[in-house]
Amino acid sequence: MNRTRIAGALSALLFLPLAACGGQSAAEEPAAGEPITVTHTQGETTLDGPAERIVVLDLGSLDTVRALGASDNVVGLTKGAALPEPLSEFADEKYADLGSVVEPDLEAIAALDPDLIIAGFRTAALVEELSKNFPTIDITFDAEKSFYEGIEYSTNIIAKAVGAEDEAAEQLAEVEEALAAAQGKTPGGQTALILMTSGGKVSAQGTESRYRVLHNELGFEPAISDVDAEAHGDAISFEAIAEANPDVLFVVDRDAAIGQEGQAAAQVLDNELMANTTAWSNGDVTYLDGGRWYIMIHGVDNAVEMLSDATATN
Repeated sequence: MNRTRIAGALSALLFLPLAACGGQSAAEEPAAGEPITVTHTQGETTLDGPAERIVVLDLGSLDTVRALGASDNVVGLTKGAALPEPLSEFADEKYADLGSVVEPDLEAIAALDPDLIIAGFRTAALVEELSKNFPTIDITFDAEKSFYEGIEYSTNIIAKAVGAEDEAAEQLAEVEEALAAAQGKTPGGQTALILMTSGGKVSAQGTESRYRVLHNELGFEPAISDVDAEAHGDAISFEAIAEANPDVLFVVDRDAAIGQEGQAAAQVLDNELMANTTAWSNGDVTYLDGGRWYIMIHGVDNAVEMLSDATATN
């Protein structure tokens, strides 16, 4: 949807009566508290008080909202083709389906009359337009931040907006503990290769990818040092994997993560070249949960589970 259509959709719906915007009567309007100014990736946003009608356009952020105890205030989210299993409770019809993160339903968002929209990463480009009519924050961070720093950054932005800063501190302390525990379980000196399968094809992921915690914090040495930092990594052949011969393999099935039909990762990788690698021969192949590692990766509660996944076989 182009910017002209976005502006039109939001502006037109802004003038609908409140009774048509989520069915909320004047008597049910939340009382305004002290104003809250939230500093985020694209600037500052001022709220009348802790958000009570939240639209979430990023599923990692949804995990954080839930961890901070604000699930009851969520009115809609981008459910896409399939929600990750850990977020299955939000498939309930009481949460409006706002389409996908690739193309959120802007008319549906406006109809909900949210007092906070949380965007990030794929939906960050919509923040400027959405902000014209609704308080909108962007939790996007770049690859320069460490695994923990990124989660801390996004969590604190959301916590400020929902009035849950004490809860955020507790959740972040749990992430720090989980990270230290995972680092303690990781043997030094092992090489690793992170693979993602999609549409029957395989790509390698490097030290600047969304999976960089495995190398940069958990200490697995890259089996291939010059992997491109593109969003979906570098296409790689089975011959190249065999030549790299990693001690450990981490695998993410992107098709399963986004609810797309296709060959399962285990089937894609089932061949003699893979079977002869050190990782395969020793049983050091970890299939990471695609929902957690590809979609929910920066959620504060999710982070603890991710770290547990990564060290399950080590």
